[in-house]
Amino acid sequence: MRKVLLIAVGLALVGCGQSEAEKAKSKKEMTEIKVNRIGKERVIAKLKDGGSAKFQNQVAFCGEVNAKNSFGAYTGFKRYIAASDELVVMEDNMDPKEFDDAWREYCVSYAK
Repeated sequence: MRKVLLIAVGLALVGCGQSEAEKAKSKKEMTEIKVNRIGKERVIAKLKDGGSAKFQNQVAFCGEVNAKNSFGAYTGFKRYIAASDELVVMEDNMDPKEFDDAWREYCVSYAK
């Protein structure tokens, strides 16, 4: 009786494992979460008041951020590309056409 119970419990646990497709999806989601976090950290480090930062529409190292300026007022959501620790480009710190081109190349293409 005890052996039967142990076998039943063992089979139940084996059936609870994730399939390869589920594991791949889970790994992809975890990678996306890590990349988004790194992007946020890079942007926060460049802001005057990083603690006030609010993020939306994040895709990889790109997204929109709203943060307080030197006067303590929120500036409104601005797009950013956080390519590396040294290269964080905000929408209003670059020629609009150049930023749009970079956004399409690095952000929109990644989302597809």
